[in-house]
Amino acid sequence: MRLILIWAIVFLVGTGLATLLLYDNGQVSMVWNDWVIETSLSFLVAAVAVAFISGYFLIRLFLNLWHLPVFWRHSRRLHRYSKAENSMAKGMIALEYGDWQTAEKQLIKSAKQSEAGLVHYLSAAKMAHNQKAYDRRDQYLQQARDEYVSDYVTIGLVEARLLWEEQPEVALSILETLHEQHPKHITILAEYSLALRQLGLWKRLEDLLPVIKKTRAIDKTELLALEHSLLAGKLATAMDETTLDALWAELNSRQKLIPQVLVEYVEQRIGRGQEVGLALLIEKALKKEWNDRLVYQYGRLTLGPAFERLKKAEMWLKDQENNPVLLLSLGRLACRSQLWGRGQNHLQESLKIRPEVETYHALAQCYEAEGKDNQAALTYKEAIVRLEGSSLLD
Repeated sequence: MRLILIWAIVFLVGTGLATLLLYDNGQVSMVWNDWVIETSLSFLVAAVAVAFISGYFLIRLFLNLWHLPVFWRHSRRLHRYSKAENSMAKGMIALEYGDWQTAEKQLIKSAKQSEAGLVHYLSAAKMAHNQKAYDRRDQYLQQARDEYVSDYVTIGLVEARLLWEEQPEVALSILETLHEQHPKHITILAEYSLALRQLGLWKRLEDLLPVIKKTRAIDKTELLALEHSLLAGKLATAMDETTLDALWAELNSRQKLIPQVLVEYVEQRIGRGQEVGLALLIEKALKKEWNDRLVYQYGRLTLGPAFERLKKAEMWLKDQENNPVLLLSLGRLACRSQLWGRGQNHLQESLKIRPEVETYHALAQCYEAEGKDNQAALTYKEAIVRLEGSSLLD
């Protein structure tokens, strides 16, 4: 509507001027020294209009010629960026199909021309890593460091993740260096704490924990799991009885019943032949949360009448009737109570669900205790043939 109004005004003004000039062309005289130029007003107006339009186009032409090199460079850059984007798209599609070789080739081909060159280098490094082409992986990471110096944090995090499986100590060193440079960086803290947890470096993780809580580097659920792992790890690595008792005394009643924590304490105590009070602790913990490792250790306890523990454990069958670990513990407790038939049935049921060497061994021992040496020998033979080298809790 606005454009129509403008054109209407231009048309009316033009029509008015044309009508005026038809009635009277007018006369213009220009004197310059001895020179006198006379012409009509309409011709002068037309000449001025033509001169203005010609001048405008000449100036535009000059400016375009002046900026032609810049325009050409800009056009070439856009073309390169377009090719880089197409190359990245092809690489991402190849990645979705699991074709790592093609993905790597497409991503690295136009890394230098792309505005997102860092993504190209890092993605190509991942693809080379997936192919176990570690030299190419390291080459791409080095190129990324050379060209994107300011993005060393991102490059370092990616490198640490790629090196973790083969060289965890090197990956940890990279994360440690990044943490020293950026002690409150959330992503670095999360990665660093995970590395310490997986390598079992509990003292360093304990020192880091206050910073993690203050910066909220990980969410509450992950933080709780990290704290549980820390408590369990410290108990698992206690070198002597004094240290173990001191660590246990530091825990509150709620922490002592956390299955992940309690099972480490139970295993340490059983290993040292100190089983007093363990059965009651395990029973309390299992009322709150089921844990196969605790049930497994419950079946290994030897202190006190096994029949009482058997009656307790058989009540758990209501919710865990097909649990092979529970059935193993029930079998052990029943055999220890000299209930040979019941124990052998539990152990055989466990083997049906998950055949394991340890379960075969417990069944053979139960046969031996009952005096069935031939049946025990057959059970040992079957275990050796079928399941040598396995473990129930692997």
